[in-house]
Amino acid sequence: MKAPRATPSLPVRLNRKSPNPELSPFKEYFQGFERVEAVRSVFGDHTEKVLAGLRIGFIPNKGMYMGIRDNDGNLAVGTYHLKNSPTRTLYLDIVHELFHINQRMTNEKWFHDEFMKFMHDRSLYYASAIEIPAYEHTVREAERIGMTPEEILEYLKIGESPPKIWRNFVKEMKLKKKGSKTAKKVTRFPVKIKRDASSKLYPFTDYIKGLDKVEPVKELFGGATNSLLAGLKVEFVDSPFPTIYPSEEDGHLIIASDYFREGAVHSIYLDAFLSLNMMKQFMDSEVPATFGDEFGKDPRVFAAYAAMVKEARRLALDDAEILKHLQLLSFLMEAKDYAKFLKALRLKISN
Repeated sequence: MKAPRATPSLPVRLNRKSPNPELSPFKEYFQGFERVEAVRSVFGDHTEKVLAGLRIGFIPNKGMYMGIRDNDGNLAVGTYHLKNSPTRTLYLDIVHELFHINQRMTNEKWFHDEFMKFMHDRSLYYASAIEIPAYEHTVREAERIGMTPEEILEYLKIGESPPKIWRNFVKEMKLKKKGSKTAKKVTRFPVKIKRDASSKLYPFTDYIKGLDKVEPVKELFGGATNSLLAGLKVEFVDSPFPTIYPSEEDGHLIIASDYFREGAVHSIYLDAFLSLNMMKQFMDSEVPATFGDEFGKDPRVFAAYAAMVKEARRLALDDAEILKHLQLLSFLMEAKDYAKFLKALRLKISN
């Protein structure tokens, strides 16, 4: 039997004492929702108590909108979405997510199981037993505030879906027919939304040390390596996903705190190396939103992943280990596109 190759040592050291990311009170950012009938009809007499106890974990990513944190049932909010989306969109998103909060409070296991179904296969999103009633509730509120069927359909369509599933989903929404009498359009909402979710940034080299001594990193940036690493900032977020990625807004690195504290050094190194390659590829333009449908189709994204795979193989890691660093792509991309991506990288999924 052939003995496995030893993994080459890395001159990389981690300062695992990263700062604790803090969740923010829901009512600090979204005020007045306890007075919204679409919210009160969900929680009843418990409305004030639920909203007072709810917290927000912010996700710095242009492609992240809102969702429920599966690990603790709090709210996840994309900072770009919060800062830039129309008030009406944010208002409806909150109505939608609070419906999910109640679903999870009522039956946590069922909610988790249904949530994981479309996390493993995103084509199932619009067929989900948790999404259909949540969207139907939101559509009723959208109609109440005077949105047209066309506006509602535009709001509902947040990604590609198999045509049959989408048609069935739209049918489930029971939209009013064209020409039917609609409510007077609401332009002022009885809520107040705080849009500034500031980031706490820290020097990269305070937490990941020694990259300036790694040959592939030095080859990447040449004589500018030390100055680039010295100027790089990091933001630690409370995320259940083991991830490191560059912010599209200003280029600092986003690091999942638990992953940084507990993950293997070589794994964190590879994700940091991938992020640095991504930054190199997009030095003259914005990094694409890592939750966007087109992310994996950009040739510069492929080049960054190819560099990471090459480095992983230098470290004698097998395909199963390398594939852990492509989990985001496996979620974002259609199965056929993901298979092509892996083939181009010469990676195989073990049976």
